[in-house]
Amino acid sequence: MADEIEIPMTLPLDSDGFLRRECPTCEREFKWLPAGGDVQPAEPQPGGYYCPYCGIQAPADSWWTKAQLRHVRELAVKEIVAPNIRKLQDGLSRMARSSRGLITFESKGFEADEPSELTEPADMQRCDFLCHPDQPLKVMDDWTEPVYCAVCGKEQASPYPH
Repeated sequence: MADEIEIPMTLPLDSDGFLRRECPTCEREFKWLPAGGDVQPAEPQPGGYYCPYCGIQAPADSWWTKAQLRHVRELAVKEIVAPNIRKLQDGLSRMARSSRGLITFESKGFEADEPSELTEPADMQRCDFLCHPDQPLKVMDDWTEPVYCAVCGKEQASPYPH
């Protein structure tokens, strides 16, 4: 059984409480309103959520932005990798000392960079949906094409400000 390590992480919300997401297909960013302290909006269809831009459905756990994934990797390096590298370096140093010169080891040290800080600008225009009025999204300010509901995938003519 593998050990599990939990690393607390918070994701910033914009001033209206929206969380930035990225479509795994078209890679455009948008924002959705998290539900009850979770990073997800309302319960998705069986195949996941729909992109408001391309309308393609993807699993619920695949909507991370590149910046969010980079932040997760940086946290993992700081909390998991760096301490284990230090333990390995200490072990190799002890082995070299006890080998009476047969083995030499020089440690150059390893320090993990502080994880980059995530910020959330107040950008994007809000879109409300007749099919799920409690599940608004925010899309790019210059987007004029139809948008799709993240929950059911229903197309709406175009974004409009709330």
